[in-house]
Amino acid sequence: MNLDQLKTTFDNGGLTSAIVTPIEFTESYMLIINNRANKKCIMTAQRSKSHEPRVFKSIDAAVASASKIGFKKITVQL
Repeated sequence: MNLDQLKTTFDNGGLTSAIVTPIEFTESYMLIINNRANKKCIMTAQRSKSHEPRVFKSIDAAVASASKIGFKKITVQL
C-alpha cells in the first residue's frame, strides 16, 4: 500500500501498528504496517507499478512517513 492508501486506512481505524525494520544486506529500511486482521503489509513506493517496497535511507525518514500516516507510536527494529 502506498502512503495515500495507508492514510485512508489509518483514518478508518484499519491499522494497528508500524514497524521500521532494516532490509537485509543493505543500509536501508522499510516500513511494515499491521492491520486489524493481524496481517502485515509493506509500504510501497508512490510511483511503483510493480508494488515494490519503499526503501528508506534512514530510520528518521521511515519514522517520518509513519508519522504522516498518523501513527504516534512506532517500533524500530535494529
